[in-house]
Amino acid sequence: MLTIPRFLLRKTFGLATGTRLGRGLLLLAALFVVAYFKRSFLADEAYPAARDALLRSVGYGLFPMAAWLLAVIGVLRFRPRLLIRRWRWSLASVLLIAAAQTVMGSLSGAHGILADETLGGYAGQALWRDSVWWGAPIAVALAALAATIFQPGATYRALRHLSKGTGGFLLLLVRSLGMGMLWSVRYALIAVRAAFAAIGEARRSGRTAAAPGSAEESDSASGPHGYISADEHPPIADLQSPAEERPAPARVKTRMPEPVRASAPNGQDADATDSLAPEGSQSAAAAHQGAWATPPLTMLETGPEVSITETETTEVAKCIEETLQHHGVEVAVNQVKPGPTVTLYGLTPGWVRRVRDVRERDDQDQLIRDAAGKPVVSRKEEQTRVKVDSITAREKDLALALATPSLRIQAPVPGESIVGIEVPNRNPVLVSLRSVLEAGTVQDMARKNGLPLALGQGSGGDAVVVDLRKLPHLLIAGATGSGKSVCINTVIVSLLTQMPPDQLRLLLIDPKRVELTPFNGIPHLVTPVVVEADEAVTALKGIRREMLRRYKLLEEVGVRNVDGYRSHPRATEPMPYLVIAIDELADLMMSAPYDVEQTLTRLAQLGRATGIHLIVATQRPSVDVVTGLIKANFPSRLSFAVVSQVDSRTILDSGGAERLLGKGDMLFLSTDTPKPQRVQGAYLSDREIERVVEFWQDQHGPPLPQLLLEPEPEDQAGSSNGSDRSGPQDELLDKAIELASRYSHVSTSLLQRRLRIGYPRAARLMDQLEDEGVIGTGEPGKSREVLGTGG
Repeated sequence: MLTIPRFLLRKTFGLATGTRLGRGLLLLAALFVVAYFKRSFLADEAYPAARDALLRSVGYGLFPMAAWLLAVIGVLRFRPRLLIRRWRWSLASVLLIAAAQTVMGSLSGAHGILADETLGGYAGQALWRDSVWWGAPIAVALAALAATIFQPGATYRALRHLSKGTGGFLLLLVRSLGMGMLWSVRYALIAVRAAFAAIGEARRSGRTAAAPGSAEESDSASGPHGYISADEHPPIADLQSPAEERPAPARVKTRMPEPVRASAPNGQDADATDSLAPEGSQSAAAAHQGAWATPPLTMLETGPEVSITETETTEVAKCIEETLQHHGVEVAVNQVKPGPTVTLYGLTPGWVRRVRDVRERDDQDQLIRDAAGKPVVSRKEEQTRVKVDSITAREKDLALALATPSLRIQAPVPGESIVGIEVPNRNPVLVSLRSVLEAGTVQDMARKNGLPLALGQGSGGDAVVVDLRKLPHLLIAGATGSGKSVCINTVIVSLLTQMPPDQLRLLLIDPKRVELTPFNGIPHLVTPVVVEADEAVTALKGIRREMLRRYKLLEEVGVRNVDGYRSHPRATEPMPYLVIAIDELADLMMSAPYDVEQTLTRLAQLGRATGIHLIVATQRPSVDVVTGLIKANFPSRLSFAVVSQVDSRTILDSGGAERLLGKGDMLFLSTDTPKPQRVQGAYLSDREIERVVEFWQDQHGPPLPQLLLEPEPEDQAGSSNGSDRSGPQDELLDKAIELASRYSHVSTSLLQRRLRIGYPRAARLMDQLEDEGVIGTGEPGKSREVLGTGG
């Protein structure tokens, strides 16, 4: 009876343990029984103790270790030979786990056991040893050893390339440091030589330099563009000559107006500080003077961005293509550049297609005939490019279709193989000066000691900034209300925001008395704004004398221009740039046409090398104001909206300015651009000008050299001629002789126009020219041939 149950039990146990499923079920059953009877022991004592022991030992390293162990067990169970054949993988993985354990040994957890120990437990802490100088090399070494064991060939090649690159970098670094030291020594020798030359010059002149300011004052007064104060680099020589060597000017006030007092560095009033020093002492006043600081751009207002929508540009482009297509001109608009006032649409000419009948021929050039004996005719299509002239001829049709007052067609756009059409925007946008000055071009020019002029934005929305040194002079013309005076204020403020007065001096001439007079009081001015015509002529002649004096200094040093002189060690005095701005040339030409034309022409011809530049504006660009000599020496011109095409040709040598929109819309022509460039001028409000002027008036920087605008003695004698005065030899005879030297024939009417005199006096001058042998004989009222300039 006992045999059957024993047999059944043995059979059941054999089936249960003979299969994988049976063994798994038995294991789960055993675990369930143990957990059921001992759950209090497992939950409260065994499991927490085992968990804490593992975390204290290896921390989070438990997870990669368990994964490695399971992988090894699986390989041993199913493919044991793979473990022997791939022993490099196993060893490299162990080393990588050790490297990770070392790194985790340097970190601590947020709470619990890992906060007391480390993320790597005791093992990671033992490898790291609480020191980055010990643990980091161990981690790197373990990882490198793992990579070497895993791929020894690739690791060797990588180390070889790394050693070569490191060696090349170290060699380049050593060479760079050596060259830098050599250049530093060279510049130091140049500075020492310049200092000795300055000391010798000061001893010879019998003067002593003023005490330099403190370093704190120099640092606090340094501008945002890094201008160095005069305290850090003392002047090479004294800036002023003795009073007995330079007489006082005859007609123009050359003394600078008293600047507004600035507060002392320690909070004390500047007037009280000055009262502590003896009267006439310059050293006490210079003690609280720092370097000149340029005004920040935050003083200027920001303007809106270009707000043309994509829908508007799409509609205009489609209208252009359809209008030209209706007239048999195929084009494609493939470029759109939105601007503040106008948008540039780039057109690519299409094809003109023609179909004609062609009789077919065989290889022997014989006509091929059909069954009826007639020649076989085929139709062939020929394509030719659309001519640019056919596009420009439809300008009025395009203006009608687009409902715009005027269009401007560039055929082609300079530097591109497209035809440009500038279409006015429906909602033009105001261009602020700040948005133009914030362009990177302005800062680059200022760092290179350039004279940046911020004009505005182009038809494509890009900032237009030019260097006055490269122009080198600028002629501005435009009708009343077109934006000419605002443009002059804009270029002056753009210079004031970038250049301190020790590098730039200004001479402003404003016969209208209201446009440039707000700049009175800034330290850049050589003299207060000149408003009288006779004083303006005298000031221009004084600038001409200063130009000749600078040429003598360049000759003594042996350099060609002002840039070479300023960097030369034998320079005896600073030579700042000098910019002359004239708001209305027509008023000066009406009062003294001959003197103004001669002086401006002379300055325009020779002023560039000495750092003298002209900005001349007029609202009447006629031939008697913008004469041929003035126009020939002003290659860079800027035209606003003018009345007629004749005025446009006078200023730009081409039409187009008569179709401008006004309110700052202009055409800019320079030597760099073959055709005029359309620009929307930047706008500058009166309040912005006041902020910039107040900023400069509140500064009390180092003393500046005075430029005496005294003309030459012969110019003073010639500037007091009477209009009806005559005698045995007319006072205008010398000017008439010089005028005759520029022409092949001279007439009485020519002398009347150019010298601004009446007919009787011009006739007498013709007789005196004949007596001097300058002109030949002839009939009265007709031009005479010029024989020579001497009698």
